[in-house]
Amino acid sequence: MNQSIGVVAGVADMMYLSDNGLIAIEFKTIIGRQQPRQKQWQETIEAAGYKYHIVRSLNEFLKAINKPTND
Repeated sequence: MNQSIGVVAGVADMMYLSDNGLIAIEFKTIIGRQQPRQKQWQETIEAAGYKYHIVRSLNEFLKAINKPTND
């Protein structure tokens, strides 16, 4: 079903375009793990010179997009 609407397996949950370029973000629970296709996508993104983050909390998300947090 998802392929019929253009979703590709492994692609990060969010692509964030910042002043510093593209940041791919994968949202996971505390115990969530990357699937093999997600790891391949991460390698592709990083090989292209972009950043890839796995985030498990709001503070991790804010750090990933270079926003101050209240740690």
